[in-house]
Amino acid sequence: MNSTLKLGAISFSIFVFGVLKISICAMPQNEFLQQYCIDCHGQEKQKGDRRFDGLEKSDLEISDLEAWQEILDMLNLGDMPPEDEKQPTVAERAAMIESTTKLISTELEKLSDSGGHSVLRRINSWDYQHTIGDLLGLNVSAWNPAADFPKEVVKNGFDNVGAELVTSGMLLEHYFAAAEEAVLRATQFREAPKRDYYVQRTPFYFEGKVNQDLPKLFQVDRFRFTPDTPYTDMYGRHYRGGHIGFEPLARGGVPYSGMYRVRVKAAAVDRWHPYGNVIDDFRNGDPLVLELMAVDRKGSVESTGNVSMERSLAKVELTSEEPEWFEWEVYFDEGFEPEIRFRNGTLATKRLTRLLHQKAGHHEEIKPFVDMKNGLEKFHGILRGYKGPKLRVWEIQVEGPLEEQWPPKGHQLLYGDFKPDQLNGKNAIERLRIFAENVFRRPLQADELEPIESLVLNKIEEGLEPIEALQLGFQTILCSPGFIYLAEGDGPLDSFALASRLSYFLWSSMPDKELINIASKGSLSDSQILRNQVARMLVDPKSDRFVSNFISRWFEMDNIGEMPVSEDFRSYHRDSIETAMQGETEAFFRHVMEENLRPGELLSADYSFINRELALHYGIAGIEGNHLRKVAMNGMSRGGLLGQSLLLTASANGVDTSPVNRGIYVLENLLGYSPPPPPPDVPAIESDIRGAETIREQLAKHREVETCADCHRKIDPLGFALENFDPTGRWRTHYENKSMIDASGELPAGERFSDPSEFRSLMIQREAEFTRCLIEKLLAYAIGRELDLRDRAVIDGIYENLETERGGLRDMIQAIVLSDSFQNN
Repeated sequence: MNSTLKLGAISFSIFVFGVLKISICAMPQNEFLQQYCIDCHGQEKQKGDRRFDGLEKSDLEISDLEAWQEILDMLNLGDMPPEDEKQPTVAERAAMIESTTKLISTELEKLSDSGGHSVLRRINSWDYQHTIGDLLGLNVSAWNPAADFPKEVVKNGFDNVGAELVTSGMLLEHYFAAAEEAVLRATQFREAPKRDYYVQRTPFYFEGKVNQDLPKLFQVDRFRFTPDTPYTDMYGRHYRGGHIGFEPLARGGVPYSGMYRVRVKAAAVDRWHPYGNVIDDFRNGDPLVLELMAVDRKGSVESTGNVSMERSLAKVELTSEEPEWFEWEVYFDEGFEPEIRFRNGTLATKRLTRLLHQKAGHHEEIKPFVDMKNGLEKFHGILRGYKGPKLRVWEIQVEGPLEEQWPPKGHQLLYGDFKPDQLNGKNAIERLRIFAENVFRRPLQADELEPIESLVLNKIEEGLEPIEALQLGFQTILCSPGFIYLAEGDGPLDSFALASRLSYFLWSSMPDKELINIASKGSLSDSQILRNQVARMLVDPKSDRFVSNFISRWFEMDNIGEMPVSEDFRSYHRDSIETAMQGETEAFFRHVMEENLRPGELLSADYSFINRELALHYGIAGIEGNHLRKVAMNGMSRGGLLGQSLLLTASANGVDTSPVNRGIYVLENLLGYSPPPPPPDVPAIESDIRGAETIREQLAKHREVETCADCHRKIDPLGFALENFDPTGRWRTHYENKSMIDASGELPAGERFSDPSEFRSLMIQREAEFTRCLIEKLLAYAIGRELDLRDRAVIDGIYENLETERGGLRDMIQAIVLSDSFQNN
């Protein structure tokens, strides 16, 4: 975030003029800069990548004013000049603050009618996915129309910044393909699909000539056998012994896309085992996790478990050894089939049998097979006798598709009640216009569709079937600027542009009928109606997209994808910690929003939302079930965002931690300050500090370098405060080399802390900085552009009003929507 936006409205200047009441002797601004600033920020030297010579010119641009604002901020804080440099008198400082404040105010007035606009903004991949889903009633979790789009450019953490959303030739090609597939999926002229019922009871593995045409997953091998019991046991996470397919749908998957009811009869057997540390990747006594997957086997190979695409549909924890029925209603794409997996079993059945053979041969059930020659008899014998955790399955049932409306919503939007043989040029044009009004999120302009209408009519005249010509028109509309771009214009947004900006902020998608109807009446200019719409939209399930995507962008979850957590952190992967930790932060944010709690609650809360796996990750006992629930964190070094695994993992690199990286992460994402990049001639670790033994000693020597000292005194303490948390957010007291972790530090203002709890208390005291940072992040996300100095008055106003009214997070979101920055372009 731009550093010119980071300070509150209460400044040093108020203190000077309101309390000291001194006499002010003006010093020309350029003379002040020459005397106190240019030596470090001029032509010869640019500390912190800042250069201030030349700012005295008369034709100032916004970048110049941002530099002046940064100077003003540093003077207000007393941070500049540095303590070891020549200092201005109090009178000189006060005069410089007064004159610079006037300069900025005067020049901003001149620039108020230019800039500060969101450029023609393309909807990004996330928004495109959900817009296609809502428009045509398609399940875009199963089929993501934007899955193959080029990766969006990220600016200051956000991937919806209009200036960065270029439309390349490659992206256009993907638009064409996605539009064609979307129209094809939404078109359903066939009769309503008949609901079918499929069932399979054990065995789930076959031998001999039975089902030889099926993939290896269904065949007997060393780690799969045909049982002589009415159930089949699963032993590990790997597909060889840990996955069960569904034979009735194994030759092509479900015949129709739609919702299906899946029922599984299963039990958890031998959760407590006698093998001690021999089984080192399963916590003794844990519930067993059954996972239901949708898999596509087309074009797959054996090494992937005969799966080319997959999607997790449901998970459930089992604790009883008595069989129980578990039921879900889930979506399957045409051609996909169900598969049952032992989600938290031992890593692999192959490894399990080897360990049992090598290290547990003295157990009576394993002993008969220790000296036996390798082969099916040996491995099957070990598995049959094994007294460790087994997911036991008796039966699988599938029913569907469970259609409630036919033809579906998308088909009705495209064709109304017309059949293919009823279509002609006249009604094709009628359907195009109805579709385009929905797609463009506003009334059509005169002759706007004329080129597309001409295309369709010409194709019909050339002999193309009307249905095909019409579908070509639909596809063209979905690739047109009216759909791909948000038409926001310049100045105040019209009602339809405001409705779209609001819906893409809170729903990541197009406005619904209610919002469009209000826009058509011009009523969104009524602030109370707008407040009511925000309140309505925030309780709609579609607002989960806002929470999920904003959290992902704010806390840079891309970092986790680019630097995945090492496989050495076994429990992280086995227990699905990544999913749980994202759910934790989203549930926490939503709770603060729904309860309209003060934004500072995100830092100070003594509770969080965790499940059993995340509780164990955090060292908390007594939490059962894989659903998230509110849990007190009293007396722990957690609570609030700073103790949550999402932030702690995203600020690491998947292998180890860096106080510098985490310090910068906290500064940028929680306090709204972006430190300048290191000077190009200064390496990360200087050669003269290689003799240091610890990272603390290394960075202490690093701070001895003049060009590094100022930034690192701000960065390093914030990172060291979090060193007790490993790269996945688990608590630790020692590094891998057995050295003790020292999480103490001193902030630039002199406040000291000895551990994460004391550091968190100091961060809570910086609630004002955090709140302003959150306002900036939300506002930038909402309007899809970088903020600049012209937005500062809006940010100040929102912050001051929240403070005056003791407002909460929901009030903050309301204030952003009602702000000039949001309602103007």
